[in-house]
Amino acid sequence: MRPADLWRHSSFRLALGVSLCVLATLMLASGVGYGLMRSQLAARQDARVTEVFAAIQQTILQGDETDLIEAITARISASPDRATAYLLRDQAGKVLAGNIAQGGAPPGWSTISAARLGLAADTSYRLFSAAVGPYRLTVGVTNADLDGLQDIVLGAFGWAALVALWATLVVGALLAVQVQRRMTAAEAAAARVAQGDLLARLPVTGRGDDLDRISRAVNAALDRLAALVEALRQVSADIAHELRTPLNRLRIHIEEAAAKASLGQEAEADLAAALAQSAAIDQTFAALLRIAQIEAGARRERFAAVDVAALLAGVAEVYGDVAEDASMSVRYDGAGAAVVLGDTDLLTQGFANLIENAIRHCPTGTVIKCAVRAEGGDVTAVVCDNGPGIPADQRDKVLRRLYRLEKSRTTEGTGLGLALVKAVADLHGATLTLTDAAPGLCVALHFRPGAAPSAAPPAS
Repeated sequence: MRPADLWRHSSFRLALGVSLCVLATLMLASGVGYGLMRSQLAARQDARVTEVFAAIQQTILQGDETDLIEAITARISASPDRATAYLLRDQAGKVLAGNIAQGGAPPGWSTISAARLGLAADTSYRLFSAAVGPYRLTVGVTNADLDGLQDIVLGAFGWAALVALWATLVVGALLAVQVQRRMTAAEAAAARVAQGDLLARLPVTGRGDDLDRISRAVNAALDRLAALVEALRQVSADIAHELRTPLNRLRIHIEEAAAKASLGQEAEADLAAALAQSAAIDQTFAALLRIAQIEAGARRERFAAVDVAALLAGVAEVYGDVAEDASMSVRYDGAGAAVVLGDTDLLTQGFANLIENAIRHCPTGTVIKCAVRAEGGDVTAVVCDNGPGIPADQRDKVLRRLYRLEKSRTTEGTGLGLALVKAVADLHGATLTLTDAAPGLCVALHFRPGAAPSAAPPAS
């Protein structure tokens, strides 16, 4: 990666920004700490100057001039490095003793450079000057310690800032390279998806960081997209396969009607058959469109509290006469209310499809049992029969659009009944299961409170 490209990466900019913030905080903390230390040292220096000044003042008050000069000279000799400054002058301004220039200092406290005091040192002095009896006394100490402290603090901070900046650049570059590798892999996966490879997925490291969460969300979206595309492909294939026969029949009826009409023969029967075949095809497409609308979740805004027990009881009662005409019976077993959040019309259509399928595909004498159970907020609606049932390896397939068992191809139907029930169940967040009734088939819809998904998944 070129250095010029580093600034384009948010990880590098973030690392640099955090480091600059830390450095600013360190600078502020160092400034405050240095200020406190310097003020403490300055206070100690002032206290030392005051103590020395008081001692010399006591000497002035108790002794004569000779003793005073000797005392100051002794103090000067004890400080050969001129860490302490002294200057004693009489009323005429004559210097009696001292180790600094006569320029001296103004009365009171002052800070004067060594050059002004006639010293070659590159520092300054903290001085106190006042009249003591017939003399003017100036006492001070060097600020070399304070200046040294400043040099140490500034040097330490400078080196720390330099090391931190280099560390920031290195860490930021490493982060940028690492993120770039993951982004390159993600871009490659996205390019494969754009080229039609719906099995491509973004890499997930398992660290649980932001990129992993984004990758999982995108992968979930790709899973759904792949399922939708596969469902669309399957639907297209099923439509092409299942509608070929009725379309051929329609074409045959029309050709026969046209041939008879050209010969002056009666063609009403063929036209009626063609019309019936056309109606059946139209019914198939209408059912497919209804399933698509259900899967899109367009009916979700119509959800309201529905008593599934009362609804299934009503459907069973309506189909009781139809079952009797086919020498069958429909029974309902349930007690009390079982309320779920849903669409009354769609649930009615779903239960009606289950009972119609049982009547259409079961032999005479079949008993169709409907029941609703409610336990702890969960509601289960069941429609069972004692007919031939569905083989275990076919139960997932019959939920697909237009799929029909071989033994059912001679009966009326479009192969969309159970597909619609599956779509209704998914819209309501219900679990649809097909189990063996030994003999026969049991179809159960299990509703759980708050289980409705935000978008219905595609029917398989």
